[in-house]
Amino acid sequence: MKRWLFVGKSDKRDLLLYLCSALAATGLKVLLADGTENGKYRYALGGNDSRLAVTEFCGFDVITGPLTAAQVSVKRSDGKIDNGYDYELYDLESLSGLGPEWFATADEIVWVTSYDRYEVEASAQWFRTLLHLWPQLRGMTIRPVYIRTVDCYLNSDYIMSFMDGLALEWREEAIRIPWNELNLAVQLENEHAGRLHLAHLSRSYKRALRQLLHELAGWESTVARKALRQAERRQA
Repeated sequence: MKRWLFVGKSDKRDLLLYLCSALAATGLKVLLADGTENGKYRYALGGNDSRLAVTEFCGFDVITGPLTAAQVSVKRSDGKIDNGYDYELYDLESLSGLGPEWFATADEIVWVTSYDRYEVEASAQWFRTLLHLWPQLRGMTIRPVYIRTVDCYLNSDYIMSFMDGLALEWREEAIRIPWNELNLAVQLENEHAGRLHLAHLSRSYKRALRQLLHELAGWESTVARKALRQAERRQA
């Protein structure tokens, strides 16, 4: 089982939902856990009952509500106990109910942010709080991913300067996920329809998803491309 933690004060729902869809399309068993402060994922679940401990959405399972260390063993809606996932993806904003072992045992910790100054500075404060609570996590390695990027004078060196002084290691090559009106339209239509269609995402967005799957899961480009195509057909 692989556990990936996606951290930071940003709305990263679309990214994690698309990743889960691609992973699940290959037959893998995938869990997405909503650790956002206001339970944001319930708005994407469509007709599913977000009050259930675990609900199925577009081929993968979703946990909503406050996270605890035992939640991955919670009963499903069919009454079965099941935590045998191949991949667990966590969207973490709140640290409530967590402990340092969540970060120490994670296979990947990914900082997801846009260039928005609030998101960057709020994320820096989030990391300061994290290291204040658990100093033993100093030196852990974080992978930066920039979402909703646009052409402007800002660059990764400038964004990373907000993280100066934090006792963290950063992977050198950041992944950028370009944004345009087409991707926004897909996200909005999916949320209001309670679905997860990927076919109309821009080529640049899909290319970034393939790169992220390569970096996180170790998939070759051809495997990642096939997985995304399978996800597109599955949700068509």
